[in-house]
Amino acid sequence: MTHIQIGAVSPRVQYTANGSQTQFTYPFPIFKSADLEVHLDAAKPSSGYSVSGAGESAGGSVIFAAAPASGVVVTLSRRLAIQRTTDFQESGEFRSKVLNDELDYLAAALQQVSDDQSRAAQMAITEPASVNMHLPTPEADTVLAWNAAGDGFANGPAITDVANAQANAVSAGASATAAAGSAISAATSATAAANSAQAAATAAASNMYASNASKSSDFTIDPTDDGKQFLVDTSQGAVTVTLPEGATATDGFRIALAKTSADNNAIVVTRSGTDTINGSTAWQFSIPHGQAVVSLDTTPSPDVWFAAGVGVPSPVGVGDLHENARPYDIAFAAGYDAGMQADDITLQTYGELVMTRSGSFIGEAGYIDTPATGASAIVDVEKNGVSVYSTKPQFATSAHALTAGVLKSDGTEDFVSGDRVTFKVTQTGATVKGAGLRFTIKGVIS
Repeated sequence: MTHIQIGAVSPRVQYTANGSQTQFTYPFPIFKSADLEVHLDAAKPSSGYSVSGAGESAGGSVIFAAAPASGVVVTLSRRLAIQRTTDFQESGEFRSKVLNDELDYLAAALQQVSDDQSRAAQMAITEPASVNMHLPTPEADTVLAWNAAGDGFANGPAITDVANAQANAVSAGASATAAAGSAISAATSATAAANSAQAAATAAASNMYASNASKSSDFTIDPTDDGKQFLVDTSQGAVTVTLPEGATATDGFRIALAKTSADNNAIVVTRSGTDTINGSTAWQFSIPHGQAVVSLDTTPSPDVWFAAGVGVPSPVGVGDLHENARPYDIAFAAGYDAGMQADDITLQTYGELVMTRSGSFIGEAGYIDTPATGASAIVDVEKNGVSVYSTKPQFATSAHALTAGVLKSDGTEDFVSGDRVTFKVTQTGATVKGAGLRFTIKGVIS
């Protein structure tokens, strides 16, 4: 055995193959080529490579006949049999080379033991010696845990129990998120109800029926007739009422039509220009002593008149109402813990539901309690796994308010009963992820 020097070096080295490298060095000495173990990931090949450098203090190299595949972990380690290789005889010859070789082998064996121990589970040196590190008898499909006294190991719960506990925790989290969404929806409904009450109070305090005018034949409403009630006698036949063009009146213009006779002749309300009334060119009622209110909305183009009252010849359908009168808004929440305290948002799905009606998405609103920094926080709504946006909504860096997205216009933004709608966070902030996010996608029933 050639005398070598054993330095303070680990007897193990690892590389990650790149698919082309065939030669890998080992920086520690080995006594003979068979002392070097080669592993490719967990496999231990017995051929396909050669070892050089045995007996050299600086180590050597392993040359593979074919380069290991890219990503494979190449492990080279010295593995010695823990044994004496010499025996000194009493009063026999005592040569320094023999002694050095023996001490080198012992030092190399100790390095091997030290490396093995460094990768084993062990107590810190500061822990008391009273802790029992012996393992219990193995039991199939159970976890290993500390015992109740904390001074030794014991067989713990079954793996299936742990998996079930995790599933229950995830389910509880989803339930909390759903509850949060329901709470937000309830708050939105309460706000809408309050707004409706306020609007009703405003209308009641307005100048509706500020004056009356009696009519018994066809007549035209003037743009100055806002707030007037017309008492119409149809006993001599139907009476046609022609509305002014919306462009000549103010938004919210309204009149009342009251039928004063007991006959079944109709009061026919017609538009001017390209305006519509209840989605059509005319509207009528004929019930004796019936009454109707006609009002103007100049927000759409062309202008839209709405008529409501008794005597509609056929029931008014949802499609006959303006979109503001048929909302179908859906609220979601992200970045809250089980106690509904703001928590960091993560890249995940935060809500999913099945639609029960047909309609279209028309916009969104949102707010985040703790803004994202370093990058925008981006959200998405998918219908049946496909985004409804061509440009997704986002909370810009350091911004509480939502920057609106751009909805698709190819029909993806429309939904029918049975469609699955999913809300997810697709990007968080880089420095601060963002926390306490609320998002509502606005829809209308078709």
